[in-house]
Amino acid sequence: MGLIRLVYASEATFAEQPDEQGIEPHVGRILMASRRNNPTLGLVGGLYYGDGHFFQCLEGESGKVHDLYNRIRDDDRHRKVTLLLEEPIDDYAFEDWSMKYVPLETSVTSFLNQRGLESFDPFAFDAATTRAMVHLMRRESDRAPTMGAAKSLAADSAPAGMARAGLVAVAVVIVVVAIAASWFLV
Repeated sequence: MGLIRLVYASEATFAEQPDEQGIEPHVGRILMASRRNNPTLGLVGGLYYGDGHFFQCLEGESGKVHDLYNRIRDDDRHRKVTLLLEEPIDDYAFEDWSMKYVPLETSVTSFLNQRGLESFDPFAFDAATTRAMVHLMRRESDRAPTMGAAKSLAADSAPAGMARAGLVAVAVVIVVVAIAASWFLV
């Protein structure tokens, strides 16, 4: 099967909970799960969330991309999931990213202004605007989930909680070894 790029838009079903560090907690959890799961599926992509809308580009083997897209369509955090673009690709646009997150930045605002759009409404995008948004996402800097989003994810995810507990255990061992070593040096 060949490689494809699939871009979709959807509306969020959750009430936004603004996070002082910049990433809405529901979006942070989606991003963290994508970054954890996509490498095992051989998928990459980019995610933008603004004005209650998701805009996501998925790249990879056709069957795996469609399987993920179908799971997203069934995800109760999304409604009006709409395919904006699907095309075969030779190379990945997001090859270095299991899921790149592009925050609301001046460049997105400028992008919207250039197209006469007052808010982020990807349902109004034609194919050229969709490709231009993917290009913008590709060149923008990534923002990892904030600690607030990571804390929310840890509360919802045993592996994340276990990873954090493992780091704490390693830190405790380092402190104990350092104290023991200082006793022997006296």
